[in-house]
Amino acid sequence: MKLGATGKFPDGKLRPDDEGGLTAAVAVDKNGMVFIDFGKSITWLALPKEDAIALAKLLLEKAGVKTITLEM
Repeated sequence: MKLGATGKFPDGKLRPDDEGGLTAAVAVDKNGMVFIDFGKSITWLALPKEDAIALAKLLLEKAGVKTITLEM
């Protein structure tokens, strides 16, 4: 999988400076440091609510949190 810009606008162009979709990776190194690699420099990120929740869960999981309970 190639990281960085996808060239697609899955939710339409959100702002004039919107550069489109982004493929990213989340990993943990041997020291437990959690890394998010966007494949390019970014200044902002917008996510639909469901994707923001999924990213939050993924980051918590990678950081070693065992149980996640969400109320909405």
